[in-house]
Amino acid sequence: MSRSRLALAALLLALAPLALARAGEVRGRVAIGVAGAALESAGPLVVYLEGVDGTLAYPLPGRALEIHQKDANFSPPFLAIAAGETVVMPNEDVIFHNVFSYSTPNDFDLGLYPRGDSRSKTFQYPGVVRIYCSIHESMNATIFVAPSSWFAVAGATGEFVIRDVPPGKYRLRTWNRRLPPASELVEVGANAPAVANLVLAAGAAH
Repeated sequence: MSRSRLALAALLLALAPLALARAGEVRGRVAIGVAGAALESAGPLVVYLEGVDGTLAYPLPGRALEIHQKDANFSPPFLAIAAGETVVMPNEDVIFHNVFSYSTPNDFDLGLYPRGDSRSKTFQYPGVVRIYCSIHESMNATIFVAPSSWFAVAGATGEFVIRDVPPGKYRLRTWNRRLPPASELVEVGANAPAVANLVLAAGAAH
């Protein structure tokens, strides 16, 4: 390797920790503002970032995402992804399945396929996607497509951490199938986490 390439490689290695250090995080807790209500009984709660003006450029994680068809069920029954990610849906049952969704604009129909086969779908648009099997009425699952790759599924008590966020201003939002959303403006820095504690108002959204 030439001296110039060695020097460039050494420079990149030296800058890599600095680039990681510049990334910040958003952490906090989501609570329900209703006496006696339990967050853990409401189902999955997603906390995510979007641009202040509603648009945001972001890198895709490059991870493998799967929803399995096994024992006439979808596993996992809930999945949170970023817009632009692909979900692989293998059939592990001895029976045929046909995975589909009417959730526009992410609607799709993978057609019938047998055990050992797999189909995939790339979800380009943010939103909630409910998936079903046309052969088995009891099969259903939900995919939440976040508008960025900076999101987290909150824990049972509402705690969350969104890591590796570039410094800047964002709008923090929540999604849950049963509860109304909450949002807050946050500013992410490189030296300390942005802390946001959200309270979901009384009522329910179905």
